[in-house]
This record gives sequence, C-alpha cells and structure tokens, in this order.
Amino acid sequence: MKTKNRNEEILVLTDVIKVLVSNTEKGNGYAIFEENVPPLGGPPPHRHPDEEVFYVLEGKFEFILNDMENPFQVLPGSVVHVPSNAIHTFKNVGGTPGKMLVMLRPGDLLDYFRAIGTPIRNDKDRPDLTQVPDMSKIDLSKVFELAPLYDIEFFLPEVMKNDVN
Repeated sequence: MKTKNRNEEILVLTDVIKVLVSNTEKGNGYAIFEENVPPLGGPPPHRHPDEEVFYVLEGKFEFILNDMENPFQVLPGSVVHVPSNAIHTFKNVGGTPGKMLVMLRPGDLLDYFRAIGTPIRNDKDRPDLTQVPDMSKIDLSKVFELAPLYDIEFFLPEVMKNDVN
C-alpha cells in the first residue's frame, strides 16, 4: 500500500483537512485528520459507512445526529461519536474558525474527500478560514456525482415543489 505524504491537505467544500494518519498506510483500518472549519462551514446532512469520532479542539459547533429536528451544540473538549450510516452533519456556529480532530474507521471516506476535494499545495490554495464561505463559488457537481461510488447519501431539503396538476 502507498503511504501518503504526511503534509497532505485538502480543501473539501468549506473545510481544510490536514491528514495526520492516512487510511492508505500499511495496516491501517482508520484515518485521522485535523478539520479546520470557517464560520458557518460544514457539510450538508449525509450518511456513509465509515464510523466517525469528532473531538472539538477550537470553536463552537452545532451537530445533528439522526434527528434533524434536534441539533445540539458542542464546545472544545467535546466528543461526538457518529456510528456507521447514521444521518449527521455539523456546522461551525461560532464567529471564528473551528478545529476538530476526526477519526474515521475504516477510513474510506478519506478517499472520497480526495476525489471531490482540491489539494492545498501552497498558501495561494488555502482559503481564508476567518471568513464565512461564499457558497455560490463552491462547485458541488463532483460532490453529488461521486457520492454513490463511495456509498454516501445526502439529505437535502426540498427547496421547491411542483404542485402543478
């Protein structure tokens, strides 16, 4: 198995992921990364086969876990465990960048992040995480197109209904 560069960083949607332990390292059945999230950053509600454990290092986050009607807030030092295939999401609800340590098991979700994300190779590639991201500039086509290949399902609100008879 190929070992990934220890300095691997990827822009995934609004967040910068810094890989600390790659799922591609020999013998690993997991991946660990640091996730840096701008204010109001985070993914849409989704589920996937990987189990996730989030440890909040900095910032104020709101999580949803299986119950879309009951989000809960977490602060630094909090741990959120997301079982395999649980519907979940998170958002940085603070006014400053947030940071979490994330563990994936078995780590296959990291391959999806590599497929949809943009590698950060220098400071020019790095977004300003102090600013609320401009969602209109984020291309979601690969995110949704590649999701089924990685057994990822998104749960998006129904924005418009066609009630024409």
